[in-house]
Amino acid sequence: MSRLVWIVTAPIAILVVLFAVMNRAEVTLSLWPFPWEITAPLFLFTLGAIVFGFLFGSLVTWISGGRARQKLRLAQRELAEAQGALQRAEAARQPASRSTTQGPTQGTPPATMLPPAA
Repeated sequence: MSRLVWIVTAPIAILVVLFAVMNRAEVTLSLWPFPWEITAPLFLFTLGAIVFGFLFGSLVTWISGGRARQKLRLAQRELAEAQGALQRAEAARQPASRSTTQGPTQGTPPATMLPPAA
């Protein structure tokens, strides 16, 4: 997997660097309804637009996944409750099954084998 990431990332990084080097000319960006004008190299505007698009797309994806994350949290809570109930049921059943399968003295070692009390 790591090799695949490098195979995809390295050419993209090279293209971004080449794009930045080739597009260093100053351009002026005017934001029409506002009286502001920004002058910067072309690659800054282009890369800024790409970064903005990535962040906006990530935000939209995160928001749209909210319902799925909520269902997952609910399912995890239900699973934890079911596991707790199962453990309690097994714990309640275990002493009864031990007493029926073992004789009266089989469950405890002889007094000589017990470690000294601390």
